[in-house]
Amino acid sequence: MAPLLIRVFAALLAGAVFSQSIEFTQQYLQRLGGAVGELETIVERFDAGAARAGVSRDVALRRLRQNSDLLVARQGEDADLTISRYEELMRRYRDLVDAAPLFRPFAALGDPDWTIAARTGDDYRPALPMAIDALVLTAAGFGLGWALAAGAHGAARMRRRRRRSA
Repeated sequence: MAPLLIRVFAALLAGAVFSQSIEFTQQYLQRLGGAVGELETIVERFDAGAARAGVSRDVALRRLRQNSDLLVARQGEDADLTISRYEELMRRYRDLVDAAPLFRPFAALGDPDWTIAARTGDDYRPALPMAIDALVLTAAGFGLGWALAAGAHGAARMRRRRRRSA
């Protein structure tokens, strides 16, 4: 009997974890998309500034990094890192969006951005009623649904009885 209980518990636990992988991936994808959107704005602003100066992005970055003013040179390095981060996150975002929803958890696990994944984990809320507040609301909804259905069934039975007795 104990082995059967252990198997059932393990199966339920694994099922819960696997079912939550879809929700976690969705929340991760949303955070990833938000990061991409913000970085895209910054990169577009940098590119527009370079275009107004009549140079390409690469030339603008090179000028900034080679500037004798240490602050300006560091800004060039930061801009280069920001652009690289944007391109990396955009690639991950596209890979996830292009993956079939069932396979997104595996795609995310294969090439995660650990910073965004950790922040997603910090704020993660299960999709199934596994949190206490969700379980309470689920029980309340179940009770209300049961009461409404029982009341409707009872009213229908009373109407049928009245018709029979009349």
